[in-house]
Amino acid sequence: MEGHEPMKRLITVSALWAGLLAIATASVWAVDPPHEFMVLPDDPCASCHTPHESPGGSLTSVLGNANLCISCHNPGGPAAALPFATGDQAIPGPGLPPSVSPSGNSHRWDSGPSGWVEVVAGNSSPGTVTSGGAFTGRFAKTYTLTIDSSGDAGVATFSWSATTPGGGSGSGTTGTDVALDEGITVTFTDGGSSPSFVAGDQWRIYVRTDLNDPTEPQMLVRLEDGKVMCSTCHDQHSQRDEPFTPYNTTAPPYSGPGTGAGRMFQRVDNDAAQICVDCHSPRDVDTSADGSHPVGPNSALACETCHGPGVTNIPDISITPTGPVMEVVCLSCHQPHYAPTSDGSLGRQVNTNTMCTNCHILADTATPASHIDGTTGVLWPGGQYGSNFPAITDSGKTGFCTNCHWPHGWPDDETPAQDYTLLLVDEEENLCFTCHDGTPVAPSIMAEFSKSSNHPLGLTDGTHTPSEATLVNSPDRHVECADCHNSHQATPRVDLPGPTTSPRPASGPLAGVRGIDLSGAAVDPAAFEYELCFRCHGDSTGKPAAPTPRQFPETNVRLEFSGGGDFRKSFHSVAVDNTGSHPVPSLRTGWSTSSKTACTTCHNNDSGVANGGSGPNGPHGSIRPNLLEKRYETGVGNYSQSRYDLCFECHDPNVIFDKDRSFEDHERHVVDKDMSCNYCHDPHGASSQRFLINFDTSVSFPTGGRLEFEAPEDSGDGRGRCWVDCHLPGGADKDHSPKDYDPNY
Repeated sequence: MEGHEPMKRLITVSALWAGLLAIATASVWAVDPPHEFMVLPDDPCASCHTPHESPGGSLTSVLGNANLCISCHNPGGPAAALPFATGDQAIPGPGLPPSVSPSGNSHRWDSGPSGWVEVVAGNSSPGTVTSGGAFTGRFAKTYTLTIDSSGDAGVATFSWSATTPGGGSGSGTTGTDVALDEGITVTFTDGGSSPSFVAGDQWRIYVRTDLNDPTEPQMLVRLEDGKVMCSTCHDQHSQRDEPFTPYNTTAPPYSGPGTGAGRMFQRVDNDAAQICVDCHSPRDVDTSADGSHPVGPNSALACETCHGPGVTNIPDISITPTGPVMEVVCLSCHQPHYAPTSDGSLGRQVNTNTMCTNCHILADTATPASHIDGTTGVLWPGGQYGSNFPAITDSGKTGFCTNCHWPHGWPDDETPAQDYTLLLVDEEENLCFTCHDGTPVAPSIMAEFSKSSNHPLGLTDGTHTPSEATLVNSPDRHVECADCHNSHQATPRVDLPGPTTSPRPASGPLAGVRGIDLSGAAVDPAAFEYELCFRCHGDSTGKPAAPTPRQFPETNVRLEFSGGGDFRKSFHSVAVDNTGSHPVPSLRTGWSTSSKTACTTCHNNDSGVANGGSGPNGPHGSIRPNLLEKRYETGVGNYSQSRYDLCFECHDPNVIFDKDRSFEDHERHVVDKDMSCNYCHDPHGASSQRFLINFDTSVSFPTGGRLEFEAPEDSGDGRGRCWVDCHLPGGADKDHSPKDYDPNY
């Protein structure tokens, strides 16, 4: 037999090849269409395998799993209808160096928890660099390796630096498993000539967060140097396992070997994105509090909030396809190959808002809302007050939801182990101030909060969340930007021209915000501006004491403005008419007792546009106490008309100080005695007095004291009588016990 050894080896190899062909006919290894006759119709195995001197592992005819696939999946190959090129692989942002832009429309087939390595253009080194380990950092980043001195592995030296966020730098000698940081190592392997590593040559290692090796055995054994390859996710022989059907609703059921063309050769069942969540398991969460968009059963419950039980009426399931039980899965938003986006995100829609608002239907896309306007909306300029989320420079993403919300979370700069709430890219106020600090959005809202009187942001602990329904009638007050402004519905302010007979609507910047109506009931959304104010200044407890101690104290402004029609109830007409209470002869032209003022008529920016300035309107901040737009002095001081500019905005001082047309002692009290309007009048209202009379008890001693006027319809003369003792400027007391007054209507 010794003379027949070559023949023996030939028989053995032939038997092996015959055995492979026999296995190929078995049900387990049957080659399903369209792979069964891709090249050689009579020998399907030979299309990809060669039994002798094979250049690749598993007896493949091409070296490298992905290269084998691309040998057919190219524009001129047998699978030209589904071509791939190395440049199609995703390079997702953020975390890229300035010289690299996000790109790619296909999932990478050369990456893993250790990232992937790119040879920088101009590199002449014959040696290679591979990455190892598993990235543990919280921020995606890119390492750049530079050869400092030439030589082979173990001799050449190198240095490295990493992009921010999460940067870093270091140096060392080339070798095996050389540690960088955050779990990443590099191995330098000599090439075919020396020196293997040439000074100045560079490599980049791109690493991303939330990646693990697969746990599914069928996938885990199919890694190439620790990186995924085509066969990690695809079983090139079998169409048996379930695809994500919404991608291809015409995919047939699998009925045995040789069937199932169009089912995408899944390595394991993937009808609920099981392949995705195996490697991206940190993102397999059911609440955004865990740092990623919810997937799975709880995502379906979230949909039911708007769409009802069963989630049978999602607007367009072809835009955001769901898993088998109508739940959001990874593949609802991402398309692993041939994604319409080319920015490395693998998004199923070029316009992210189209995808987001298919489920998040409460955003105003029709008007549209200012933030999501594709022409004038948000384009994130880069974090400035805490967050290191980088700038979005692609103007084509203007108004995208992802300017403020990162679907898979962004680490809190103060506590990187945690992500910002609600998938935001910064803490609530800092997120808003990043744009509303005068650049790029002018005028600056941020500057208003540094004024001596301001709305105290973060009045109580906690953050604004969509589930804060209880806070509408909560005993605790809660102030964040999002408590007054719904960023998904807010539009520019349109000021109402002059006095109106209707309350100021909760529109423009206040659109879509919850409130409290006159009865104390929650309304969502608020119809009027005052309903928004009532959330904190109405029934909530914990309010500060009134700035003026009153004879009839009241801190619930809802009750102060509720009216009632009784002439003994007096109030500024914010919510309801003040007609029938009494005549007000001092009102300027255009104003009447049926006219409506608004909370922000008085409480507003002192330098806002409505006040003749260039600043933003709204009760964000003022140099005047109590957020007043104009001057209103409440203490003793030499009289000047400017001391009461706020009052005289609507009331004519010429009438007020005219004894024939108003209370005859107005001039004596205010002008001659330098007494403030505030001593007698409560600007909001008085529940048991006419003319907003509610004495300041720090100045008067109204024990049983009151100022009463006979109703003109009762007596015809409208005469009044005052019971009160007062401290006059200079320390003298004045006793009205009682004193008659004639208003001389």
